[in-house]
Amino acid sequence: MSFSGKIFRVLSILWALVILVVSVIPSDELPSLSIWEPDKVMHFLVYGILTFLTAQTLIRLTVIYTLKKSIFRAIGLCILYGISIELIQRALPTRQFDVYDILANSLGCLLGAGLVLLISVSKKRQAR
Repeated sequence: MSFSGKIFRVLSILWALVILVVSVIPSDELPSLSIWEPDKVMHFLVYGILTFLTAQTLIRLTVIYTLKKSIFRAIGLCILYGISIELIQRALPTRQFDVYDILANSLGCLLGAGLVLLISVSKKRQAR
C-alpha cells in the first residue's frame, strides 16, 4: 500500500473511532454547541467524511479493488457501520435507536462516495 493509502487507512480508522466514542457517550454529556443542534445534518456530514476516507483507502489497494468496487464497498461498509452503531445505542440506557439517523448516515455515505467519484473524474480530465 502506498504512503497515501496508509494515511487514509489511519484517518479512516481514527474517524470511525471518533464516531463510535461520540455515539456511545451519554447524550446529556455531549457538548451543546450550535454545530451539534442539527442532528441529522451532522450524521450526514460525519458519514460522508467516513465514506470518503474509506473509499480513498480502498482505491489505494489497486491490486484488489477498482474505483467502482472501492466506492461500492466503502458505501456498504459505512452504512453497515452506521446501522451497527444505532443497534449499540439501542442497548444503551442513555441513547436511543433512530431510523432517521440511519437514513441520514446512509445519505451521507452517498455524499462521500459522490465526492470521491467527482475527484476521480476531475483527475482523469486533468491528466488528458
